[in-house]
Amino acid sequence: MNKLLFCLFLSCSLQAQQVPDSVITKIDSIFKMYTSSTPGCAVAVQQNGAVVFQKGYGLANMEYGIPIRPTTIFHIASESKQYVAFCILLLEKDGKLKLEDDIRTYLDYVPDFGKKISVRQLILHTSGLRDQWQLLANAGWQLDDVITQEHVIKLVSRQNALNFNPGDEYMYCNTGYTLLAEIIKKLSGKSLRQFAEERIFSPLGMKDTHFHDNYQELVPGRAYSYNGAAGGKYQHAVLSYSIVGATSLFTTVLDETKWLNNLETGKVGGKELVDKMKITGALNDGRQLNYAMGQVIGKFKGWEQIGHGGADAGYRTYAVRYPEKQLGIVVFSNLGFANPGRLANLIAEVLITDTKPDTVKSPVYKSDTVLFKKLKGKYYTERGDLAELSFYKGGLFVRMGNAGMPVELKLSEEAKHRYKLSSGGTMVLNPKELTGDSIVTFEIINPINKQFFKRQPLKPVPVTAEYEGRFYSDELEAFYSVQFKNGKLELQHRKFETVPLTNIAPDQFTSPFWWMSHVRFIRDKNKKVIAFEVNAGRVQELEYRKVNKVNK
Repeated sequence: MNKLLFCLFLSCSLQAQQVPDSVITKIDSIFKMYTSSTPGCAVAVQQNGAVVFQKGYGLANMEYGIPIRPTTIFHIASESKQYVAFCILLLEKDGKLKLEDDIRTYLDYVPDFGKKISVRQLILHTSGLRDQWQLLANAGWQLDDVITQEHVIKLVSRQNALNFNPGDEYMYCNTGYTLLAEIIKKLSGKSLRQFAEERIFSPLGMKDTHFHDNYQELVPGRAYSYNGAAGGKYQHAVLSYSIVGATSLFTTVLDETKWLNNLETGKVGGKELVDKMKITGALNDGRQLNYAMGQVIGKFKGWEQIGHGGADAGYRTYAVRYPEKQLGIVVFSNLGFANPGRLANLIAEVLITDTKPDTVKSPVYKSDTVLFKKLKGKYYTERGDLAELSFYKGGLFVRMGNAGMPVELKLSEEAKHRYKLSSGGTMVLNPKELTGDSIVTFEIINPINKQFFKRQPLKPVPVTAEYEGRFYSDELEAFYSVQFKNGKLELQHRKFETVPLTNIAPDQFTSPFWWMSHVRFIRDKNKKVIAFEVNAGRVQELEYRKVNKVNK
């Protein structure tokens, strides 16, 4: 009966363009924490091409007590990416480029790394380029500084190396989408803002949408962004970007529903083009990604789910559609600790009441006591990944990094010495190491990368003054100093606070800086420390060479 009522609601929603009071009450309860004294969210639900629910919760501007409405304009951060990918496909349709083209054909300031980076790899985050935000932070910038296209272009032109060979791994990269905006400008003769307005926003009637390429520009009706502060208070989260592509689309939840509808109908671009938008990528070795053209493809209750989120300053956004249900949900927030993806899923829970049968057979997981006992122990990778495997009551448990309670890890044999993991990915063992009491190394092949784990030494190596020095990155023109003090290491920078370096593995340390959370020291053939490299988040093997001793 409930399913019948829901179907009746959907069939009449096109005419009434509203949901039953019982559904409104459930959606309102999801957003009950957003009040007239907090930042909040704008929400829109679309069914069969029509908006059936729209509402604002909380404040767009706390200083003046201005409420959020469905017409409030938000900076939607990385949700911008699917629009950029769409623009690239429009240029492909125009015959201006091919997705397999080398990006240096259009952007000659990108260094020649000896390996081709294609336009498609920029879109799929498989280029190997280092992420612009993390590089800027390493160089001493703060993300509330004014950041322009030119700043990132100069940054890219000085990159010395890639994180990995193009196509070998997936690593989310904002730099790639900034460069895509520059390719659009190069081939169309128009800025991304102008091109998107002419080819997307104007034809779809998205009157409150634009790529915001000047941080000083006034935007009537926009929401300001906020973060939480001590004592349950809030503070303004400054955003001063004059950069587009990876971010900086300004729009409303109502305009966003027009975009979601176009991704189903192909009113702009055509059906063939919008179908291309959801074709997922693959890595060089054939591993399939869940990332398509600026969209993540997944499942919800067995039904196809296509969405993408965004986060900059205090803005948090998410838009998702369920093609088989002809349903779209948009949630924009101006509060840094909001989770629009979760909020949208809660709305979906209310609206999607049935589960699609799963026809895929689950792997058969088996216990192998002998193997489990050999695997137990602590491991690390050169990139700073930590894993602790434990054997308990016949089961194998894993804890990654400093995570909380260990979780059970089940193995299903795919081939000899090769196991499918219940957590995702594949574990590959070295046959030469299987005769002893413990396994020294193993490789995890994840859907997006590969991790080579080594067993931790039984006794940690003492930390000494050998790590001291002043270190310089030619790529970023940035200095850091490492000082040995009271038996511990400290990391110093002229703009940032001095922070401790905590030893986690041989020559490997962590710091509180998000842009430099993992540091690995490099030695020469005589075992002397000559450099350190940053392996953290979206930057790998970023080298700082030792130039002299630190001044005390």
